[in-house]
Amino acid sequence: MVGPLGESQKPLRFAPVDIDTVREKRGWFLAIGVAMMVLGAIAFLVPFIASLVTAITLGWLIVIAGVAEGCHAIQSRGWAGAGWELVSALVQVAFGLLLVGFPMTGKLALMVIASAYFVAEGALKLVRAYQHRGPRGSAWLVFDGILTLALGMLILMGGVITAAKVLGLLVGISLVTGGISMIQIAKGARVLPTRS
Repeated sequence: MVGPLGESQKPLRFAPVDIDTVREKRGWFLAIGVAMMVLGAIAFLVPFIASLVTAITLGWLIVIAGVAEGCHAIQSRGWAGAGWELVSALVQVAFGLLLVGFPMTGKLALMVIASAYFVAEGALKLVRAYQHRGPRGSAWLVFDGILTLALGMLILMGGVITAAKVLGLLVGISLVTGGISMIQIAKGARVLPTRS
């Protein structure tokens, strides 16, 4: 039995995940994957809304995705990737709350915040990809991490105009690929034989 979160015997680490633990929580992986894909699809539509509403809407979408991912991490405490997923959830919630709390922040500040979010999120996804090396579908996690890092770099290289005009599209891409990754983890756990 797993104790409270603070007493977890599996702190943040880089060990490969225990596929049996993932298999036991397959439903949660599928649910979080579908939820992130739906939120990502909504984020695709947001750029067509006025900028103030866009920032607030995107902020709440990211907060909801972060809370859902955090709940999943807490629910799946025995999974080796749970600690890193919780860190990722906290990054998402912090970024979302910044957008909600300061929707009219200058475009330069928005660019820096968005770029930092994508770079941090991409790095955390690559850590989780490393942990999931081996099972079927794990290559998708590498793609997800690299794509998210690239989105952060795109904002830096594209500057203020990129951050202001396509933030909803970039957040949508990140959420959809993150959702697909969670679904791939669940599918990969299903097809592997159980360990003795």
